[in-house]
Amino acid sequence: MAQGDLTTTSYVVLGMLVSRDLTAYDISELFSRGVGELWPRAGRQHYNAPKKLLERGLVSARADAVGARPRTVYSITDEGRAALTAWLAEKSRPSALEFEGMMRVLFAEQGSIEDLRGNLRTMREQADATRRLFGRHAVTLRDTTVATFPERQHLMALANRFMVGHFSHIVEWSDWALAEIEDWPDTTTPATSHRDRTETMLDASARLGAPEVSHEP
Repeated sequence: MAQGDLTTTSYVVLGMLVSRDLTAYDISELFSRGVGELWPRAGRQHYNAPKKLLERGLVSARADAVGARPRTVYSITDEGRAALTAWLAEKSRPSALEFEGMMRVLFAEQGSIEDLRGNLRTMREQADATRRLFGRHAVTLRDTTVATFPERQHLMALANRFMVGHFSHIVEWSDWALAEIEDWPDTTTPATSHRDRTETMLDASARLGAPEVSHEP
């Protein structure tokens, strides 16, 4: 059965260990190759996750060495596989978005229009860089001779397509937002001077997000 008090990060580590034995360093490297962008909440939890899993008997550990440097290699146990399988059968929690740039948009009336435009350009640049990162991941995934988990190529392709699409949306939205505010003199007066355009934006969002609701004035 799934371990109710384990974090998602712990289950991610179990998922990594299904395919091969790993050290804590190996696990950290895998988080830096795209997993961290999909699950940033892990933070540094992935360093401690193997020890917690070891205490539960969900992984085993053996001493090893590279040259004179000692290291611990972790392997998933039958109990760990069972816990991972049980977790996969559970209903996942709703997705959550952590987006500092959008928080800056929400409170932009307290800053200058130059600050808002600069923030939007930064959001675009960052999203484009991450989109390109996942594009490079896709190139690697296509080559099963160098891919980290070739047996998961079909599943990683699904996730990769989502991530590329997600960051492409941010790029496209940033371009749209920059065009939308091009004639704003500042970040406050458009609340009244651009009310018609604001209503148009909200109407479009309502029709897209809640099509079952009547949008007649």
